[in-house]
Amino acid sequence: FPGIDLSSTLDLTSVGFDIPLPDGEYAVLSHSFIPEETLEIKRKTDKVPYDLWVLQGWLTATPGAEVDYHFVLEYILQQFEKYKWPKGEVCFDKALATWLEQELSERDFTPIEIGQWYNQLSEPTKDFRAKVYNQKIYHDNNPVLTWAMSNAVVRKGPTENIMLDKSKATQRIDPVAAVIN
Repeated sequence: FPGIDLSSTLDLTSVGFDIPLPDGEYAVLSHSFIPEETLEIKRKTDKVPYDLWVLQGWLTATPGAEVDYHFVLEYILQQFEKYKWPKGEVCFDKALATWLEQELSERDFTPIEIGQWYNQLSEPTKDFRAKVYNQKIYHDNNPVLTWAMSNAVVRKGPTENIMLDKSKATQRIDPVAAVIN
């Protein structure tokens, strides 16, 4: 299933695919998007090579000051076509997703809203963390995802529930949030 973490104006938008492998292992594919007009500013403030990642194909700079969700939709459609995956559920945070949700529905996907609360995210976050610790997650050395993983911080809530904490992360964690979604 793909998961999407949509951005507001300046953040990364990310798409993550969890692909089941034998023995409870998963391959993870990730791709992120950044507004072209903010790329240079974010490169300096975040102190990461967004421009290099664009050149290497790990990140797409979309025209304008906001991520253009048409590019996100096209990327998702291309991946499904490239890998011949059957269409199914696409999981996302409802915020900012109305247009994309409608477009995915019209293309025979089933959009699934993932509430950004402990009761929705604790189990998938714990499961992903356990798979990472047990070396059951593989990815294609995507530097954006690797960087985001190093920034990920969890917040503990009532009854030992956890979720990613964007407010405590010192840098972007959007690619990880997309994978967990």
